[in-house]
Amino acid sequence: MTTIGICVLVVAGGVVRLTGSGLGCDDWPNCNDERFLDVSNGHAAIEQLNRLLSGVIGIPTVLLAIAGFRAAPRGSGLRWPAIGVLVSVLANGVVGGMAVLGDLHPFLVQSHFLLAMVSIAFGLIAVRAASDRRIPWRSASWSNPLHVQLFAVVVLTAAALATGTVVTGAGPHAGEEDVRRYGFDIGGVARIHSITVILAVGCGAWLAWTVARRVTTMQSSMSSWLFVAILQGGIGYAQYFNGVPEVLVGLHIAGATLLWVATVRLGLAGLDVTESGESTAGHTPETEGFFGSPVTSV
Repeated sequence: MTTIGICVLVVAGGVVRLTGSGLGCDDWPNCNDERFLDVSNGHAAIEQLNRLLSGVIGIPTVLLAIAGFRAAPRGSGLRWPAIGVLVSVLANGVVGGMAVLGDLHPFLVQSHFLLAMVSIAFGLIAVRAASDRRIPWRSASWSNPLHVQLFAVVVLTAAALATGTVVTGAGPHAGEEDVRRYGFDIGGVARIHSITVILAVGCGAWLAWTVARRVTTMQSSMSSWLFVAILQGGIGYAQYFNGVPEVLVGLHIAGATLLWVATVRLGLAGLDVTESGESTAGHTPETEGFFGSPVTSV
């Protein structure tokens, strides 16, 4: 529940920016210098709704952290990702406030999105830990070609997300008129972003070839990643060559979030695989939902 909520919150933040409502409330934590809550106009109402959603997400986040300490047996692995979700969500609330007080400086807006990706990663790890499946971190090895390929895919996907936020910071959708933008040439940063995307998809295809030959337990998560990555790339090119319309930009934000979910799931699935291509997991990702577990309280 927490992880899904954070994903929804990312998309909601995109709606705030794309509707020009980023400074609909120009103060924090108050909406403005006169009212804590203000829905007197459309922009203020949209920003106020986004803040309300952020507060609602905070409730299951705190409950998850409490559960990590009270319910998880020692060494279960749930405790630290639960704390990671809580700390990153709280930090993002502060960054969000700084972004408003800093008149939507592109670096702060960029950090706001990337911190949400950190929260999602911790949340997915917590989902895995809550399903009583130990995460074999120590099995990661540079001598395992699959793990090397997997590392490359995760790093390049993260780089693609990061460069994408730079493109956003140099582009037209600032969240409000007349706020500061990066002074980069939009075409130049878009090409750099495109290169990281192509490299990520190329490494993903390389990993998929290895998975198809050796690792049947990863085929579901690998297929999900490839599908989302190719779809996301297509949306990215479509928005760029059509003048970055708001609808396609919104879909691209949602696609980036979904791609990161698929990437973290793929990484966790790969840690189960030994150098011989065998899985150490008690069950395979083939039977799981997209978020990796039927557990809904995380």
